[in-house]
Formats: sequence, structure tokens, C-alpha cells
Amino acid sequence: MRIRAQIGMVLNLDKCIGCHTCSVTCKNVWTSRDGVEYAWFNNVETKPGLGYPTDWENQARWN
Repeated sequence: MRIRAQIGMVLNLDKCIGCHTCSVTCKNVWTSRDGVEYAWFNNVETKPGLGYPTDWENQARWN
């Protein structure tokens, strides 16, 4: 199978709330054809702590 398209996404992880909507949307767009239902995706862990997302608990910051 030839790779005919690739996509990359740039996200502001300071606004991430860990809902994985970006992952679900990407999978729905790129795996809608027969034979690509089991495409591999790189899942990045989004857990509170050191690193990103920073200041995730301050939801008032984004209102």
C-alpha cells in the first residue's frame, strides 16, 4: 500500500484537558476507508504532573 497522504497537528498543550477529541477526530478522518480500520496512532500520555500540560487545573484561566 502506497502512502498517499500524511498529516501532522500542532496543539497548544497548555489548553489540553485530556479529552482526546483530537485523537478521535484524526482517526475518524483518516480511517474511514476499507482496510485502514487498524491504523497505528502515537498516543501521548496526558497526565498531571511535571511537564505538559502545565497549569491544567486552572480552568478559570481559559474563560
